[in-house]
Amino acid sequence: MRTLFFALLSPIFVFSIFFAASCKTVALGVETAGHILEGTAFNEKTVKVYKTADKNLDFRVISMKDGERRAVFTLNSIPYLRFYCSEPDATGHFSVTRLNFLFSNPDGWMEGAMAVSGMGVLSSDGNFSIDGDINLEEITGGAIRRRDRHISGERAVTELRNRSERIASVITWMKERPSPWGGAEVSLAGFESYWRPILLPEIAPTKQRPIRFNELKKDGEYSYGENVRWNTAYTRELFPEHLRRLRDSGSLLRDWEEAAAWFYIYYNWYTIVKTLNELVRVTA
Repeated sequence: MRTLFFALLSPIFVFSIFFAASCKTVALGVETAGHILEGTAFNEKTVKVYKTADKNLDFRVISMKDGERRAVFTLNSIPYLRFYCSEPDATGHFSVTRLNFLFSNPDGWMEGAMAVSGMGVLSSDGNFSIDGDINLEEITGGAIRRRDRHISGERAVTELRNRSERIASVITWMKERPSPWGGAEVSLAGFESYWRPILLPEIAPTKQRPIRFNELKKDGEYSYGENVRWNTAYTRELFPEHLRRLRDSGSLLRDWEEAAAWFYIYYNWYTIVKTLNELVRVTA
């Protein structure tokens, strides 16, 4: 795994980016800081750029420091994801091979690389699309920043893999419940405002808490984790047995506070891929 160059930037500079940015732009600000810290900002040189008219899709052919050429594309609507690909061949076809993610939070950020597999095409007449699914595979690298603490190497990879598995398990349960949006697209803010009071009513404003949670408070059954007293009776009603420990230990709270966007991405992965399946015109 690449060495992270934390000595290049002071914590004061990094956290000034966190707090100077608005909620809407913090992911972009931290992404820039994260890539500078990691050194990747200096490893990629843009060779050619293609964009859609609405600028939502950005597809770039890049040259790496070692001379290898690749491609990377991003969606402006989810700026914390970067899809790495092979350079389009003579027919315009390319393979999607890696997904880089960066999720920010008030205390730091986490970034990782995940192996993926998929195919796409950028035709000579400027049409771009992804053919079929993009399959998520194993996390292969990453780093985590929590205030002044930095985790890297295999320890970070293990923590990110464990978090990915926990989030995927919760998302499987979420998707078994009726969608409050009826299949329509939802923003990250809308996703958070709906699910946070359901999953974590103890830390939600009183008026947003589920009625059933308030009814079960009188049972007086609690566990403690992450400095929160969790209503275990509510946990038993909410979750199947294999997920209850996540809530009652505070692990779900930590996962949500540090990476709510990760929940959002897994929940909406089908919608994201479906968007990429649609043929769009890009221009250089």
